Order: sequence, then C-alpha cells, then structure tokens
Amino acid sequence: MRIRTLGAAGAALALGCSTLLPTSVSARPGGGAGATGPFDVAVVSSRADTVSGGDALIEVTAPGNSGKNVRVLVNGDDVTSAFAPGPDGTLLGLVDGLDEGDNEIAITVGPARRSNPRAKANAPVKASIEVVNHPAVGPVFSGPHITMYCTASGAPWNLGATDDDCHVAAPTVSYQYRTTAGSFAPLADPDGPMPDDVAFTTTTTGDEVPYIVRIERGTINRAVYETAILHDPANDVPSPWNDTAAWNDRLVYTFGGACGIGHHQGSNTGGVLNDTLLRQGYAVASATFNVFAQNCNDVTSAETAMMVKEHFIETYGAPDFTMGWGGSAGTMQQLLISNAYPGILDGVVGNIGYPDERSTTVTGHECRFIGNAMGSLAGTALEFSTAQQLAVNGFAPGSGFFSSACVGYQFFDNVDWPAVCPNQIPAADRYHPVDNPDGIRCAIADFVSNVYGTYPDTGFGRPFVPDNVGVQYGLNAVNDGVISVDQFLELNRRAGGIDIEGNPTAERAEADLVALERAYATGRINQFDGGLAWTPIIETRQYNDFGGDFHDKQRSYSMRARILQANGDSFNHVSWTGAGTFSSVMQERALADMDAWLTARVALAEAQPGLDDVELTRMSKPDIADGCIDPGDGTWVYEPLTLDPTATCNTFYPYHENPRIAAGGPQANDIVKCRLTAPDRDSYDVSFTDGQWEQLLDVFDRGVCDWAQPGVGQVPLEDVWIRF
Repeated sequence: MRIRTLGAAGAALALGCSTLLPTSVSARPGGGAGATGPFDVAVVSSRADTVSGGDALIEVTAPGNSGKNVRVLVNGDDVTSAFAPGPDGTLLGLVDGLDEGDNEIAITVGPARRSNPRAKANAPVKASIEVVNHPAVGPVFSGPHITMYCTASGAPWNLGATDDDCHVAAPTVSYQYRTTAGSFAPLADPDGPMPDDVAFTTTTTGDEVPYIVRIERGTINRAVYETAILHDPANDVPSPWNDTAAWNDRLVYTFGGACGIGHHQGSNTGGVLNDTLLRQGYAVASATFNVFAQNCNDVTSAETAMMVKEHFIETYGAPDFTMGWGGSAGTMQQLLISNAYPGILDGVVGNIGYPDERSTTVTGHECRFIGNAMGSLAGTALEFSTAQQLAVNGFAPGSGFFSSACVGYQFFDNVDWPAVCPNQIPAADRYHPVDNPDGIRCAIADFVSNVYGTYPDTGFGRPFVPDNVGVQYGLNAVNDGVISVDQFLELNRRAGGIDIEGNPTAERAEADLVALERAYATGRINQFDGGLAWTPIIETRQYNDFGGDFHDKQRSYSMRARILQANGDSFNHVSWTGAGTFSSVMQERALADMDAWLTARVALAEAQPGLDDVELTRMSKPDIADGCIDPGDGTWVYEPLTLDPTATCNTFYPYHENPRIAAGGPQANDIVKCRLTAPDRDSYDVSFTDGQWEQLLDVFDRGVCDWAQPGVGQVPLEDVWIRF
C-alpha cells in the first residue's frame, strides 16, 4: 500500500506516504511576453487535481474589455467556443475531452482563428492552470478498486445495461411533483400541461413556484447517484449559464446510516426526494456509496460525494455552499469527510451520530465480550443481577440484551467477520476458511484494505478492532461496591476476545499496530484535528437512552471532548437534545441555522479575504448555542454541553456510559489500544485479599490500562486529502 497526500506538504508518514500536490489550485501567472494584469483561470467544478470524467467547468477572468479577445487553450488546442459570459463578467465554459492525467488549461489574448479553431496557439500565455483528470469510474484518491457486483440495471434503478465498471451509458431524467394532497407523484408528461393538483411552494428566497422536481439518475465512481432540484420543465433546460429560477443556490448532500460491507452498487441513496429540503428550494444530491449500510468506507464515500458534486456543478452551476444531511452513520460520514477531505461539505447537519465507525465498533465487541462472560456465570454464585450488568456495561435500563443498548451495539461488531457477506455476493464467491479460502472476505479490514494494508503472506486485511488487552471491565462498578471483587476478577478472566476470522477466543484481542496507526494518521479514527477544526457542525440528538437505543447521548459529548482535545475550543460545534416529535423541530431549525451560518461565512469571506478558515467560521457564527428542548412544554433551554448531572438538560436527558467508559476509559472514546501499566493496589477503592490480588496479577499479567496516556498508535492526522 502507498499513501500520498493531496494536502499541504508535511512530514511523510512512517507508513510510506509522500505529498503529491499542494492544496491550493489557484492559477499561476503565465510567463510569456506581455503577460500583465489580473488574468485568472480556475476550475469551478472541483479541485484542479481531482477532476473526473474528462470534463471540468472552467472560469476565466480577464481585465477590462479584453475578455472579448480571450482564447482558452487545453493542452494547446483552442476550446474558446465552449465558453460564454458567466456571472460577474467572467467567462464560463464546460471543457470536455480532457486527457487522463495531467492537462494544461491556458488563456491568451488575440483574435480567434476562425478557419482552424483547434490550431495551436502562439500568443503569450496570460494565465494557466494544471488540471489532473481521473476516470468517471474512479478512483481519484481511494486506491485500487475492489470487486464490485453490478446492480444498476435491475430494480429499483433500472438504468439500463452496465459495462464492466458497472456504469451506464447516460443518465436518465424524470420528473415528480408534489400534489395538493401532500405526496409525490410522477409527472408522466413533462412536456404537457401542468396537472391540476400540482402544489406550489415558497422557497427561502421568497419565490412561489410550482412544486415540480427534476430528478437525474446515473452512475459515478461505480455508484448510482441521484440529484433533485425544483424545476418547471416548461422553462429552459438547467445549465451553469441559465438561472434555475426555483433553486435557492444551496446544495444539500444526504448520507445514509448503518454499516455494511457492500461489494455491490446498492439499492438506495441517502435520499433526494426530501420534502423538508426541496420545498424550500434546496437542491439535493446523494449516491449509493454514501449509505454506510452498503459501503462502510468513508474514503470512497468522500470520493463519491466529491465526484457527484462535481457533476452537479457542471449541470447546474456552483452552489453558494454545500451542507451535509443525515443521521446515525449519515452523521458519522459527514464528520469523517469534513475532517479528512475538507471542502466537499461546508457544514455538517447531523442527528444521532457518532464520531467515526472504528472507535464506535469497539463498543459492539465489548458488549459481546462482557455479555458472553456474564452469560457463562448465570446460575453460579457469581451471577450478575440486572443492576450489576448495567453498572458494568454503562448503558441505561431499556429493552434488549441485559435490558440496555448493548444489544444494539453488537450490530457494529459483525463488520469484522470476514465470512459474513451480503446477499448480492454469490455464495460461491464468498470467503470460507476451509471451503473457499480465496473468496471475497467481507470484513472492514479487507473492504478498506487500501487504507489499513494487508498481510503479505495471506493478502488478508490488517484488523485493529477490537483491542482489549488491559481493559478492566467493571472497574467503576467494583470501586463503587456494585459488584464484588470476585465478580470483577471472574468477569475479566472470561472476557476473551476475537481472532482475525471473527471467532471468539479465550485470550484478549490485540490490534494490528500498523493498521492502528494508519487509522489515526489518515483520519479513519476521527480526532477532529483536520477540517473539523473549523467546519461548522450543528448536531442534534433524539434522546432514547432508556429505550435500549444505541444512539446514546454520550456520543455527543464524545464529539465535544475530541474537539476540545484537538483544538482547545468548540466554537464550531453546536449540540441540541430533544425527544419524540421535537427531533424534527431540531432538524428544521438546524437546517435554517446552518444556512444562516454559511451564508454569513460566504459574505465574510468576500468582504475580508485575508481571514483564515477558523476566523471565518468563528466570526460568522449566528446567535446559536448548545441546549435542549424541555420534554414537558417544548421550550428551549440554552446551556453548555456538560457532564454535570445537575445541569438542566441533563436532568431532562441524563448521560449514560458504555463498557469502556465504565472500565475507566475517557469520555472521548478515542483510545482503541491503551498503554499498559503495572496494577497498583492502592489505586482501587476496594480491598483485595492477597489471594484476590494474585488472581488480578494473573488476569492482567501484561498490565492494566493507563487511560491518562494517549493510546498506542494514537498519532495526529498526518494531512488532509490523503490519496491511497
């Protein structure tokens, strides 16, 4: 595996990375005679080094009246005919036919060669930019493709025949409209008269328009994508040069939840036919690789979102900004992408989310470890009562396994089982350690092996979750006198771990140290130390801790703790908690407040171009703060996010823990493998007999976790825009 970065130059990772290109994609002045004045050429549709699909939307700026004589050259060929006046007196053109790899786009000034428009130019270059083009099927930065089963030609997409890369020849366009009864219906004849039951909607710009939605579906980066935008088919076909009247010039990118190993194109996106968004005039985009249930890989999710956004801009023009939207792992993706690949999303609007997948999955494994250990003690003198079980796993009482959310978290640990594959993979192609050792392994370590690397002798991906060496399960419970010392010792003796096949083992599990460091260094374990140092985040929490829901409130504080550790300030993170119907109230408000925040940020950037990203986000923040909604009367309570149990919001919505926090681990939940120290008898709040102490030394013969130290392999993010 080779890791290269597309970000600012920095020290190379010990894993073998090098820096590829600087983050900046601004044009460089031409060196020819007469190259004077503020000429500029820029890529509008993407970063200049991540162009895909052979085309790019290009903006040319020329001083005074020289624009009428400007010629645009791609690799020396004249493509000026592709350009027309754009906003603010610029020239805008969709340049296609780019070579795969490096291309030079240059501007000169001189009369057009009408007889031979593609003749090589000899005029002095006023400005130029290097554009790096990648295939429409990818990859751009995610690394070599994995095996993929094509599903776009069948239900529910029915997009037509696919090629060897699972791509269809051309996208399809259809229309839906919102009925006066409040539902979406197909617009069977876009060229015919408007149906009598078409609803009208008023957008955020105050325009009342027919509620008709243009939907485009196709394939990008081997995923199925969708875009949706308000558009009356009686108007001009949308383009970067034509104002799409009903669009409010904002894009919302949606993400879907859960976590699964796909190897297929997927059957749903994050959803684009969204009334909350569309009726206000927002354009919506998403793709099947942005649903973690189908593609639990944030690198390919980021790459796909970038490429779909690029295509959207080439179709409709550049939005003022792009907001993320999605709950659970849909929030998780927004946070991971914004930290490691900043600029794809300008703001995060999330609900019931987590910081990342890998550290969250630790809880799933540990629920199973302690569950199996406690189960083996049932009917013995050391049997754990329900109250004791809850004290050890940390969750609130509720429905399910051990009357808590532990049952839900076990969903996450199955992604580390290589022989558990989705139905879209034929049974004959799936890995089995005996019957088919060369089959497709469906564990995260293999699915994301471009990041974590592989073992040279087997080709298997390097796993690093879980690692529970030294973790003292039930530490807080024994110190509080809720469980006995003997229960504590036997629980930890029996906790065990899993092996690379996902099989339970009597021994504790150990992470692969190479993969673990790569996870931190590349941003798969999200430490909020990249783009999340400044990206605005409005995060809401629909509270259901007592319902056995594993989207527990503690995850909001985990985000806050990581932000504070990384940046010393949490000005860019706003967290709200509510319950029941108040969830939709919070989401609607989060959308409006994020719009206001980013609108102000754009205006401030134009007014004061010298401000950096942190200053722009801090200075543009609207009057919003942490808080919650009183579950009784629905009033808003504003107070800082805190662990103080006496805080008003925490009396309404109390915090709980998880097995690792209940074992003394940090609230940030960011240590996967702890550093070990020799057990200290005086550090416990209970007394051990000499025999019990000898047992503890035997159970923890390598030491116990020292949670005051950074985790093993816990290095800072090496860079943003890393290429694998």
